[in-house]
Amino acid sequence: GQKPVSRMSALVCAMSGEPPVEPVVSRKTGHMFEKRTILTYILETGTCPITGQPLNSEDLLELKANKSVKPRPVTATSVPSLIGIFQSEWDSIVGETFELRKQLDQVRQELSHTLYQHDAACRVIAKLMKERDEARAALANPASRPAGPAAASAAAAPAAAAAPAATAAAATPQGMDIDAEKGISEAIKARMTEKSQELSKGRKKREISATLATEADLAKFAEISNHPVHKSSQILCLDLHPTKDNLALTGGADNKVVLLDRSSGKAVATMSGHSKKITRVLFHPTEDIAFSASSDKTVKIWNSSTGAATHTLKEHTADVTGITVHATGEFLVTASSDKSWAFYDIATGTCRAHVKDSNVLTGYSDAQFHPDGLILGTGTADSLVRVWDIKSQHNVVTFPAHEGPVNALAFSENGYYLATCAQDGVKVWDLRKVAKQGAQATAVKHLGADGGEATDVTFDQSGTYIGFANGNAIRVHHTKTWDEVVALTGHTAGTTGVAFGPDARLLASTSKDRLLRFFA
Repeated sequence: GQKPVSRMSALVCAMSGEPPVEPVVSRKTGHMFEKRTILTYILETGTCPITGQPLNSEDLLELKANKSVKPRPVTATSVPSLIGIFQSEWDSIVGETFELRKQLDQVRQELSHTLYQHDAACRVIAKLMKERDEARAALANPASRPAGPAAASAAAAPAAAAAPAATAAAATPQGMDIDAEKGISEAIKARMTEKSQELSKGRKKREISATLATEADLAKFAEISNHPVHKSSQILCLDLHPTKDNLALTGGADNKVVLLDRSSGKAVATMSGHSKKITRVLFHPTEDIAFSASSDKTVKIWNSSTGAATHTLKEHTADVTGITVHATGEFLVTASSDKSWAFYDIATGTCRAHVKDSNVLTGYSDAQFHPDGLILGTGTADSLVRVWDIKSQHNVVTFPAHEGPVNALAFSENGYYLATCAQDGVKVWDLRKVAKQGAQATAVKHLGADGGEATDVTFDQSGTYIGFANGNAIRVHHTKTWDEVVALTGHTAGTTGVAFGPDARLLASTSKDRLLRFFA
């Protein structure tokens, strides 16, 4: 007389053993089936699969079920099975989350790059619109055409200066004067940050080139050629192309910039346009572009293929003494004896920021970007070295480096060391210690102190060697032991410039003896 106990296991399809989505019951046998399964079977056989009795679709009774709730699979009816399901779901979610994060990071990079391109396009459009409006105004008023540009500049200057001055005064520390008419935009800052992160990651994985010159190779260096590229004028500055070691760029007291092909011994281009001596020259790292700074208060950007000037930068009011290109290859910083430094867009020649700090009491003598591009090092005539945050244009640390003016400075490729030179030789600073010591920073090494004034200093591209112009000689030291590897004494007057070729297998130097010399 007891009622049969209902079991969940009975509420499954008699054929598949799974809980049915559309359950039907045979009126003849009472068995439950999945509707689509039993209909297919009936069409083929016309019988009940369990009892073998004749069966057609009219013998099936459809049961009502809530289709919004899916039946639970048999595997989900026990705790171990549930744990297995949860684990599978978790693994799937982790995989999907990882892919989403990758896509998000990629979209962020694309957005940063797009913002920068948009910003650059807006700047170019604004410049073209300004030129168009000036041309229209000149055509509309022929009488004022001869004095048009000067008059327009004079009239626009007070209004243009008022708003930026108020903005700069509110946003910068006391004593700091930043001309923010253009400003370093957030898109540019994002681009610089992206490049810094890219270089930092790559530097950790980078291996020293297998073809890098060894100390034994350098010790055997001898002069292989010399060239009076500026004829009877002294050669004051030098740069070697970072990848084409046959190309050298020099600046002279004759106000000219010369691009020399070492393999032929001939000048590829002689670039004239400055009205006073050249103080610095520099190759662009990837493009056919060269830069020159002069005592005529200007910087020129040249097409090194044609020798034609594409832009003349005129923000400074005294000798320009330093030029350095950002790691992106898109921006240039110049430094001057007028106690200011400026940040330019290379493509347009636009000055994005002109930084003046009342704490800087003497003019700048050189400026160099850190390899990662987020800090700038400057030297001044009062022997001080300053490190700047390039994004905020704020001075983050200042320390005395030498007994006289800082002639030049250079960062090591690994980003740890800063080298400075002056009349008392070369000093090497560990930036990790400088950050902690501040104004009390002490050099980790003092080189060439007995060799006379050091006028130029540089690291090779791997950061393994440091070379400097010291008196009439060029000296090379290893950066691990700091031991001298070689001293090249071919010049007969004070040396003015030194540069390494690729893999340190070539060394170039300039001097007041009017010769550019190559050693290998």
